[in-house]
Amino acid sequence: MNWLHISCFVLFAAVLVGCAAAQRRGISGSAYVSTARPAVSFQAKNMPVLARAEGTARPMAGNMVSGLPTRVWLVAYGDGNARSPVALAAHAEVPYGWYWDGIMRRPFSVNEGVEIVNNMEFQACTYIVDGARDPFTQLVAGVEQGAPARWIIRGFAARTNFYTDKIILEYREPLPEGIVSLSTMPMGLGDFVRGFEQRARESFIEGPAPSEVTPERLGYSRDIQWRYMNEKFLGTASKYENFTRR
Repeated sequence: MNWLHISCFVLFAAVLVGCAAAQRRGISGSAYVSTARPAVSFQAKNMPVLARAEGTARPMAGNMVSGLPTRVWLVAYGDGNARSPVALAAHAEVPYGWYWDGIMRRPFSVNEGVEIVNNMEFQACTYIVDGARDPFTQLVAGVEQGAPARWIIRGFAARTNFYTDKIILEYREPLPEGIVSLSTMPMGLGDFVRGFEQRARESFIEGPAPSEVTPERLGYSRDIQWRYMNEKFLGTASKYENFTRR
């Protein structure tokens, strides 16, 4: 091997090491931090860290029966009480050759639109989730008694890095008794959704990831039910056509 080959090999290795070092994702203090693709940080205001986890989810993708293996980093915030709010900040990355589909509207959701969380643009909507097959129900106490049975959620989603990454924020509260649909409110709760969405809008702090930060790994959490971490939370993905041609 001549000096030119050695120099090229060393340069290539240095680029790989530099890229790997730049793509750090984890937690710093109470904030989820990604130092590359995209370089951002998120945290909930005035809420302690409830759980932190990284793992593999399998959202629906193309014709794949078992779903697409998708890397997810997630930090949950709250006090663990069944009657208290929970906030979630998640970062999901599909494998090479795949991309996240357009942000789809949740079934029976209301008030769909664009929201700005600090300086980042998200598509948002408000919807109800049944706790029975929700990945995050076990984060709160009282689950064994079935509480909370249902959540009201304001979800925010943004595709980044040429649609291979997605940032998902959720603010959720236990659904008040008497509400069965967001399209029709019981007497006396006409302003509930508007107030809830304002609380959701103000619940997150977003900013650039400090270049000097080395975030800690998120690890594994028993309270996150990964078998339910699918397209209902993450959305769907598709494969680029040029990767399927032979």
